[in-house]
Amino acid sequence: MAVASSASVPQLTAAVSRSSFVKGTVGISSSNGLRLSPSVSFGVGNGCSRITAMATKKVTAKPKFSGKKSWLPGVKSGGDLVDPEWLDGSLPGDYGFDPLGLGKDPAALKWYREAELIHGRWAMTAVVGIFVGQAWSGVPWFEAGADPAAVAPFSFGTLLGTQLLLMGWVESKRWADFVSPGTQALEWATPWSRTAENFSNTTGQQGYPGGKFFDPLAFAGDIRGGFYTPDQTKLERLQLAEIKHARLAMVAMLIFYFEAGQGLTPLGALGL
Repeated sequence: MAVASSASVPQLTAAVSRSSFVKGTVGISSSNGLRLSPSVSFGVGNGCSRITAMATKKVTAKPKFSGKKSWLPGVKSGGDLVDPEWLDGSLPGDYGFDPLGLGKDPAALKWYREAELIHGRWAMTAVVGIFVGQAWSGVPWFEAGADPAAVAPFSFGTLLGTQLLLMGWVESKRWADFVSPGTQALEWATPWSRTAENFSNTTGQQGYPGGKFFDPLAFAGDIRGGFYTPDQTKLERLQLAEIKHARLAMVAMLIFYFEAGQGLTPLGALGL
């Protein structure tokens, strides 16, 4: 908009053509979201009229962060189906998905998160093993146990007995630590070792032990002077990345099962 004196149009035009820059003022934001910026004044000497031109610009405020994201696209509310009250967003990867209400009990929620982590980690290992195993031997993963061409240095009975022994011991330790957190931390694997502190839970969180043994490359911390120090910022980022990859791997394994029912393999479905 323009504000001018009562000078005639010819005089006004001549004044503008002979004008010299005088000053520019800083814009001012109004309460209705309009920003008046900048205003520039032109004029000539001898008390000639001054013309002030101001440009208006609409400024849109940035949307505020809405907090926890919803697992259902486009839906921000909807009661316990979309945003259950027992999920407050404190867990890594919490998007409010619990349509059956399995996590209403805090103890059950803790157990289900532990189970999700363990199953997800196994699924990530299995997906890599299926691809690598078939690429190496050419044997489909669902036939590897019965195929004589598969690489099997041990008999089935030996493998089963070893798995039951080792996994039973590890899972019993994990269960004991779940019931009484911290009781299995210091001497988790080698109670006779002088470096038992390498197995300690440095994060203080269930399912994320950390430490030099579980994080030898210090992805979630730093090793200085031989001592491991966790980094909470790194840990939170890796926790979110891990649970996302774990869920993706579990879905991938489910697809592998459906493919196996049709006699297909992941590599075969990809045309490899």
